[in-house]
Amino acid sequence: MDPVEFCPAAARASSLARFESLYEQVEDLMGDPSLARQPKLAGELEALACRLLLEIEEARTQLAGIEAVSSAGAIAQLLAAIRDIRVGDDAERERAKQLEARAVGFLAAAGLFDGEVCRRLSQTRFTKRRSATACATAS
Repeated sequence: MDPVEFCPAAARASSLARFESLYEQVEDLMGDPSLARQPKLAGELEALACRLLLEIEEARTQLAGIEAVSSAGAIAQLLAAIRDIRVGDDAERERAKQLEARAVGFLAAAGLFDGEVCRRLSQTRFTKRRSATACATAS
């Protein structure tokens, strides 16, 4: 079975990737010089871009609140955490902590990391406590 089909985190990450892809396509269209001659279309593309940004943000927030039930979902959460850390915004840093904690918790409980690796992986106190607990039970 495809991991996306049974893991809510992987499914949410997949939809997030689709939203991001659509947003990039809209951005490309908005950069077309011929759009200046079509103000109505330009306005519609701008509105679509705004809606997609809202969907992307909502999908990221939902991904942080979903427990992974597959390695694919946990890895998607780790990748999303890396993205949020790079942005540097306080809210996104907080979401990165949640994403990392959920991913590390699953991977540790599944026995895919040993305890020491889990403790070194984390950069947050919250995740260190959670991953240490999960690693101790998985070891």
